Amino acid sequence: MKILVVDDNSSITELLAMYFKKKGHDCITTNDGKEGLSLCMNNKFDAIILDLAMPEFTGKDFLDSLIQEGKIEQQKIIVLTAMPLGNVKIEDHRHGICEVLPKPCKLDVLMKTLESLTVAA
Repeated sequence: MKILVVDDNSSITELLAMYFKKKGHDCITTNDGKEGLSLCMNNKFDAIILDLAMPEFTGKDFLDSLIQEGKIEQQKIIVLTAMPLGNVKIEDHRHGICEVLPKPCKLDVLMKTLESLTVAA
């Protein structure tokens, strides 16, 4: 599986990159939302893990840009965020977002979520 991780916290991106590579997956990371969007637009990923609360160019900006470009429905996005989501359900989100997971998230839960995306493909 080819995975893109977009999160402004370098500790998180480094940890996830090591974990996914150890599990045999390709993982590209960035700590910048605009760079993540560029990577997403110019490459094909099996899944994208996206933080919402990033400075300057947020996860919402990332999603809005994909919507504007007509590319949101081609993506399989897992939102991984520490933001309080209250009663937010996946159905409340636009197409392209497959799951919303709170931080901290157990790595095995994240891995199972990613695997379920490839099974559903």
